[in-house]
Amino acid sequence: MKKILIITTALFFAACNNYDDFEFTGKVIDYEQCDGASLGYAVTLTSPDTLGGEYHTHSGNIYNNVIVIYGADRLLKENDNISGRIYLDPNYSKSECTWHYTDWEVPEAVFTKLKVD
Repeated sequence: MKKILIITTALFFAACNNYDDFEFTGKVIDYEQCDGASLGYAVTLTSPDTLGGEYHTHSGNIYNNVIVIYGADRLLKENDNISGRIYLDPNYSKSECTWHYTDWEVPEAVFTKLKVD
């Protein structure tokens, strides 16, 4: 019985990391507060070029093809050109953040690999 419990637990945790990530390139245009220490970055994508939505920055600019990406391993700045791999998680801010923004319709994603160009 103990072996079955260990195997079941291991399979459960392995399944939790099952995602289809893909390559992206883009530019940081804004950020969204997630909780006290973490941020989501609004990124206007150059590739893929049809994934994102329309986004209004805090300074009033409007961008298209934008997604908000969470889980950066470093602090990013506005106008940083970034690339790497991400996976889509449409409920990330609902499940992981103190603040969930509902005034924009952009996809949410999570970094699996991040490079600042």
